[in-house]
Amino acid sequence: MLQSCNISFKNNDFMLCDTCVTANAHQIPFVRSNIVYFAHLELVYIDIWGCSPVEATSGVKYYIAFLNAYSKYTWLYLLHSKSQFSYVFTRFKQYDENQTNYKIKYIQTDNAKDFISLQSFLNLHGIRH
Repeated sequence: MLQSCNISFKNNDFMLCDTCVTANAHQIPFVRSNIVYFAHLELVYIDIWGCSPVEATSGVKYYIAFLNAYSKYTWLYLLHSKSQFSYVFTRFKQYDENQTNYKIKYIQTDNAKDFISLQSFLNLHGIRH
């Protein structure tokens, strides 16, 4: 695996086999996508980050990032707590759909528990998760 990524290594004590390396990997590699998006907000990637070990001067310890798959434009919202996520998402949806005249069709997340609370809202607005 290291050789296929052009990473040099020296280890005379043991041999690395593909099965051992794959079994110890924390995440399966992503498959490159050939999907092309044709409209703003067709797909929005969402990620919540935090709790930061260092608090900002304003008391912020979390942030939420929205990335538009079509334009790669990214919005970043600062949060004092994760409980603000639902409120921020509904405001993001309302503002950006109003500004662009496009509707959010799909969102993609890492399936964190924070998104479970949004499911009924997404269903109501026809947004697929």
